[in-house]
Amino acid sequence: MLDLTFNYCLSFPGVTAEEKWDEEMCFSVGEKLFCSMRVDPPYKLSFKCTREQFHSLIARPGIVPMPYLARYHWVQIKRPDTLEWSELQAYIQQAYDLIVNMLPPEERDAILKARV
Repeated sequence: MLDLTFNYCLSFPGVTAEEKWDEEMCFSVGEKLFCSMRVDPPYKLSFKCTREQFHSLIARPGIVPMPYLARYHWVQIKRPDTLEWSELQAYIQQAYDLIVNMLPPEERDAILKARV
């Protein structure tokens, strides 16, 4: 599932990937992080979500507040198989959209034009 996640994150317009923080692959758009995943065991995946989703997600087994970023509504999935692939795709898409919508208008418009 990690290969799928890696390729899925890179499929969005304007996304860059960079390894940071002790073998953590970070996916950003407009230099702002929207998803990260540990590339070596133990595999973990983190992403930004809405406030409402944050509370419902961390109530599920295997999902916890992401250390250092929980106050910004980030969750960490402890095992890749915690969520079905289609559900994970939807959360990653939303994380990307949340960050794109926070970008300055000119930057956001350029990224959205690339999407078409």
